[in-house]
Amino acid sequence: MGYNADTALQVAKSYLGRATYSMEWNERDGQDIGGTLGFDCSGFVYHVLEHAGAWNANYLQRAHYTGTLKADLEAAGFVEVDGDHISAGDIFLWGKDYGSGAGGVSHTGLFVDDGINIIDSSWYTAGAVNGAINIHGHDAYWLLDNQPEYHFFHYAGGSSQIVPSKSSNVSPSAPDQDLEKGSKVKIPGTFLLDDLVQYQGNWYAVNNGLSVLPVDYNNYIPVGPLTETDKNSIATKDQDFSNAGTSYFTFAGQVFTVSDVDANTDSVEVQVGSEPVWLKAGPMTEVQNG
Repeated sequence: MGYNADTALQVAKSYLGRATYSMEWNERDGQDIGGTLGFDCSGFVYHVLEHAGAWNANYLQRAHYTGTLKADLEAAGFVEVDGDHISAGDIFLWGKDYGSGAGGVSHTGLFVDDGINIIDSSWYTAGAVNGAINIHGHDAYWLLDNQPEYHFFHYAGGSSQIVPSKSSNVSPSAPDQDLEKGSKVKIPGTFLLDDLVQYQGNWYAVNNGLSVLPVDYNNYIPVGPLTETDKNSIATKDQDFSNAGTSYFTFAGQVFTVSDVDANTDSVEVQVGSEPVWLKAGPMTEVQNG
């Protein structure tokens, strides 16, 4: 089995206008989710590389995310190269310790040319239906993502003439799910808009499963960073958050930093839209240790 870059790009481009960004574990590898296909960034890369011969479907049957990609690429015959040796079909991988943090603190995709443009499933599309897969400039998106650590991988098969670049040998530290100050967390899932509250001129969402009692301004969730959806997690067109009790919302794969912890109520404080919000810790998934 060998990787074919031309096939990879043909497969990747075939999903333009057909996929919606999702980080849910049961819908991130190209599954049908209500008339659209679900992909997150690493699920997209694993899926495309399977179809391009880098590995077989067994890779999709076990845990896989950005943090596992480096080892899997190297096992498939890829080598790390510098930015002067990028070709179409090469893989980029952003994030500390080769993307070990997962979620919004890391990212991956494929180059469509010699180092200028990429194709990926992008978190910033915020769950827009059929808007996940895009071709755009690598450097511009890297700047948008706050210039994370970056690595590039080129398929060399068994006899590479390209000299691998130096890389750190730091072993990834898996998230331990013990939330503390500084932890990076996601809030996966789709939540019912139980109430919509106006406070000091701004609108806030309330979900009873996330809120810490008593429900007040301390745990109101600013609607600005949220994505309104239907019950199938498909983003609505109007995004007006007007139907409390029947509308839903997601956090669109965003990553938040824990700024405080209350063990007595099993809750944490995170910044949502630059506002401190206290929410229950249970629904959260730690993607990077504090």
